[in-house]
Amino acid sequence: MPDDGGVTLALRLLGLAFGAGVVAWLVAHADSEALLAAFAHVGWGFLAILAARAATVVIDAGAWSLLLPRGERPRFAVIVPLRWIGEAINTTLPVAQVGGDVVRARLLQRRLPLPARGAATVAVDFALSLFAQILFTALGLVLLAWFGERSGWWWAAAAAAMAVLFALLCRELLARRRLLRLAQRWAARVGRDRLGARLQAFDGALGLIAQSRAVLLTALCLHIASFLAHAAEVWLTLYLMAAATGFAQAVLLESLSLTARSAAFLIPSGWGAQEATLVALAAVAGLSPDTALALGLIKRAREFAIGVPGLCAWGIAERRPVSRQPAANVTIDLG
Repeated sequence: MPDDGGVTLALRLLGLAFGAGVVAWLVAHADSEALLAAFAHVGWGFLAILAARAATVVIDAGAWSLLLPRGERPRFAVIVPLRWIGEAINTTLPVAQVGGDVVRARLLQRRLPLPARGAATVAVDFALSLFAQILFTALGLVLLAWFGERSGWWWAAAAAAMAVLFALLCRELLARRRLLRLAQRWAARVGRDRLGARLQAFDGALGLIAQSRAVLLTALCLHIASFLAHAAEVWLTLYLMAAATGFAQAVLLESLSLTARSAAFLIPSGWGAQEATLVALAAVAGLSPDTALALGLIKRAREFAIGVPGLCAWGIAERRPVSRQPAANVTIDLG
């Protein structure tokens, strides 16, 4: 019988095949001339789209770097490639949509005197990013209702309630950390001293980050800015496609397509979910279904244009020897 890893990979490949099938079906039922015309309109403007996405990677890297103590923080020129590698893995490989976060945590740990801080910063950064996405989703649902879909108000209220619940959950898991301490006691009882020591180090690293609420708030604001920059990329893409629309419509499209993509977590990179959502929202945003589908395909092309070099950077990072920094004397200053 295949092991759990083999079963998981098989499910992901099956999900990828299903998602790719959905995209193929949408393309087969679209106007091929309209799709090709959209790509032709973009032309060399595709470089501007790549630059817009690179800006979001830099913003996200800035949010992540803030969570590290100043004295032990690697150079920003190191943090940005690690963040890029994480996104490349999440968007181009048939892995869970958090696989890239695991890799960037491991790569960062190799550069820190206290490796537990690498895992802790990624855990907090991931939570802040998810919280920002929930808020971004709520904004998209408000816009959906504003543009005429009254049920959007109910969904927006549900997203707002989810944001509150998620904030409380993060406080329990990352600030109070009672479950983590319970795991430490369990490890001690069963004689797993090495695991207990790692959990204790992780607990201490999370506690260090939680001490500075100003840093957490700043990092959250940066993640929100990143999602708005995603929407600006959508606006730019539509402008280059000669299908210019308002920024509010771009926020609507990016917010809800990203939510659908995240909800379809069993499908690598949300293949099919993103494209189907864009087509479904086309009329609300004042676009034709063919234009919305072309937008989704250009977004996929942009993912590969950034992701494939990111995978090459991953291979280089894995082979390059890295020496840890010496531990800093002062470790409380996160600013």
